[in-house]
Order: sequence, then C-alpha cells, then structure tokens
Amino acid sequence: MIRTLSILVALCAAMPAASAQTRTIVIDPGHGGSDPGGTGNGLQEKNIVLDVGRRFKQLLDADTDDPGGGGSWRALLTRSDDTFVSLSARAAFANAEDADRFMSIHSNAFGSSQANGTETFSFREGTTGASMRNLVQAEMIAAWGRTNRGNKTANFAVLRETAMPAELHELAFITNAGDAAFLGSATQRQIAAQAHLRAIQRHFGVDPFVPGSTGEAAGQVVGRVVADGQPVAGARVVLDGAQETATAEDGSFSFAEVAPGPHSLTVSADGFQELAVDIEVAAGAAAQTEIALESIEASGDGDEAEEGGTSGDDGSSGDDGLAPGERDESESGCASGSRSGAPSGLLLALGLAVFIHRRRRG
Repeated sequence: MIRTLSILVALCAAMPAASAQTRTIVIDPGHGGSDPGGTGNGLQEKNIVLDVGRRFKQLLDADTDDPGGGGSWRALLTRSDDTFVSLSARAAFANAEDADRFMSIHSNAFGSSQANGTETFSFREGTTGASMRNLVQAEMIAAWGRTNRGNKTANFAVLRETAMPAELHELAFITNAGDAAFLGSATQRQIAAQAHLRAIQRHFGVDPFVPGSTGEAAGQVVGRVVADGQPVAGARVVLDGAQETATAEDGSFSFAEVAPGPHSLTVSADGFQELAVDIEVAAGAAAQTEIALESIEASGDGDEAEEGGTSGDDGSSGDDGLAPGERDESESGCASGSRSGAPSGLLLALGLAVFIHRRRRG
C-alpha cells in the first residue's frame, strides 16, 4: 500500500501543471487589404487592429519564454500584414490549426460621432466563449476606461463557424474623437494588447503576468472634464505637477504607465476656476474620474463686481442696460436722478426758484 502511494505521488510530481499546458490561441485582426473596415478621425480600422493583434501575439510569445510567470502559448494570426482574408477563411484557419480559443479584434464605427465605448461579443450566452468574452470586456474597461457597452451575443460568421470557444471584441469607436484618441495612440494599443493577455491568462487560470515586468504593474489614469454636465474640450490636465495633456472633444483625457499609489491632478481651462483632485491608482488598472469645473462667473468670488464698481452689497450686478460710456455720462450730470443723492423733483423746484428770483431782480 505504501509502495503504491509512493508511485502515485511520483507520477503526480512528474505531471506538468495545468498552467504549463501549451494552448493554441488564434488572434484575428479584422478586415485588411481592400477592406479598410471603419474609418474616422484620420484612422483606418484595419491598421489599428492589426497593430493590436501583433502586439498581443508578441506578448503571448514573450509570456511563453519568460520563466518568471504566466502561461505557455502557441499564438497564431489570421493575417500578419495588410491582406484581405474572408470571414470563412479565418474560421477555417482556426479550425484547421485545432485552436483552443479564437479572439477577434475590431474597432467600431457609426454614423453619429457621439456613439462611443467598448463592447465584446460571443455567439451564445452561458458558454465558454461567453466566459472568455466577459473577461476581455472587463480587462479592456479597466485598461481604457471608455464607456462600458457591455457583453453581447451576435451571429457573426467568425463566432458561428469556429469550432472552438470564440469572442469578438470592439475596442472603441473610430468615429468618436475621444475613442479615436485611444485607438490612434501606440501606447494605448500596447495597453489594449496587455488587457487581452490578462484576459486569456485569467480564462485559463493563470495569474495575470506581463512578461519582462518586475514588481507591480503600472496603472492608468483616465477621466473626463465637464462643466454643467457638458464636456470641456481643450482643458489642461497636469498629473503630479509634471505630465501634462489636454482633453479631447468629448472632455476625455488619459495618462498611461502611472505608478501605483496616490496621485494628484490639476485641471484648468479658460473661463473656469482651477481645480485640484486626488486619485488612487491600483497596479495594472485604470483609475477613473470625472472632474466638474465651475465657471469663474458662477463662483461668486466678486472679482467682476469689484472691477465694474457698480455692484451692490447684495451681489447684484447693477446693470441698467447702458454701455459703460453711456452709464458714466448719465451718472455725471443732474439727470441721473436718485443716483446723485437728490430727488429729481427737488432739483427742478430749486432751478425754477432761481429763475423767478433773477426775473424779479431784473
């Protein structure tokens, strides 16, 4: 009995851990060649998703080679350059390679530039593909902090025709200026690739690990500047008194590669009071914030009243509808009435009395 147990223990020790099993992941950058995909803000979808796909593959390859952690992967691309591949051919390729998972990368587009955000699709709910989909969506929302459009299902060919669990991810809207700022940034595309890496690692029970990293992973700060509920474009945002950026058309801003821990943001814009806020950044995550500015006029600091010199103690503007030159002229003569300190009727009576007195003397 003891000898049998010893043999079983030895066999178990010789077996590789589940995380060490090599998984084949097919990465599918959408569109390509004669099919540019969505276009907007000077960008083409086919180029953006190819770059993210390549970066994702490089991370999977590096993760396999890095002894410090992570998993073991065989990463394949449905296209590695600017060529057109049909939808059926993409699915057929993954099936022929006996892939464990299929991960398609796209960016969204819409007729209205107001549409924005991130969403991810699977073929059906309650499946392994849906579980992977949920992780990709969660990691991308944490990484980019764009509007969360949720986890969805769709009858897309690459989801329907693949034999393995599959998901299709829409990074953001290329037709929205705020989203396009992320899509057009090489730094943000690398962060998106890392989010996909963490998602597939978690999906297979591997502790999230960025190959080549030491210590805590850097985080991000993503946010939006508004006033009265409306976005403030062109606002100046400064991180820790050093890094500086300006808000996009939709009021959004971001800082990448931010060390975990407490940080401060200072926001300023023409016509608004400067505002400082504190924010906490967690390792490998995006700290999200919305900063509401207050206009200088609405602040009630009295600067405008002091300059005009016509405000009363109750804070009223004293505006009588006259231009400054007209107000000065009317207030300097007797016609100003009560403004001069004497009622206009009394002045008229005094003038009449002087006139009569002079007539009598004459």
